[in-house]
Amino acid sequence: MTEEPFDPTPGGSDRAGAGHPVSPFSLALDRLQRDPVLFVPFVVAGVCLWLLDWIRRHDPIPTMPVEQNGASITVAYTGYPTGVPETARALSSLIDLKLPYLVWGITLEVVAVFVIAAAGTVTIARGLSADSGGTTPRRLLAYVGLVASFDVAFRILTTLVGDAVGLIAGLILIVPLFVVFVRVFAAPAFIVSGSGPVTALRRSGRATRGRGWSILPLVVAFGLAAWLLGLVPWVGTILSTALVGSVHAVTVAVVRETATDGHGGR
Repeated sequence: MTEEPFDPTPGGSDRAGAGHPVSPFSLALDRLQRDPVLFVPFVVAGVCLWLLDWIRRHDPIPTMPVEQNGASITVAYTGYPTGVPETARALSSLIDLKLPYLVWGITLEVVAVFVIAAAGTVTIARGLSADSGGTTPRRLLAYVGLVASFDVAFRILTTLVGDAVGLIAGLILIVPLFVVFVRVFAAPAFIVSGSGPVTALRRSGRATRGRGWSILPLVVAFGLAAWLLGLVPWVGTILSTALVGSVHAVTVAVVRETATDGHGGR
């Protein structure tokens, strides 16, 4: 598929002035202010994830609450726009379950992934220019694959770091992990604009080249904000998903549009 470069500043409204670059975060906030509908997909997703939290607490499959006691600072970042749920289900909890419970547990996780993927696809598509092609089943499925891959990789990595690697090695692994997060930051937007998963990752790496020190603070800020909002009793899942997910998704769209990799990586 041939992709044309997008004009990230229709009518010049997103520019602060010639020779004065504006941060992607500032541009994202401006777009959200001018188009509040961009919040709607992740608000709906936040409510759905809150309901999934409630179901996990009441079904018979073992569920562990996410550590949100405020005793330590956490950067809750997983590589794609989302929020912080109040419950989580370890992969080990699905082992040796009877078939009906296994199907039920997997179904809940699939629903959670699909809800976040749908919200991300719709928000990023709207955040991009009109030439992005909008949301299509193919792009939604590609985004679902990206979210599922990131989620599985993150769960495996956190399990290894938490259970086997140890504190010192875990701290060492944080550096390459954040490098990866910076390099794949724009991948969701490339997926939505029509690239395949592998091409999206490659183009994201090119789009973020030379911009790492401006994107790293965004990774940390979104992760910290999601964690802090997730601390709010009862509605933490909704708040972190609705606010952080929306701003993150639009920021990803801005980074994709302002990338110099307009034609590269095809």
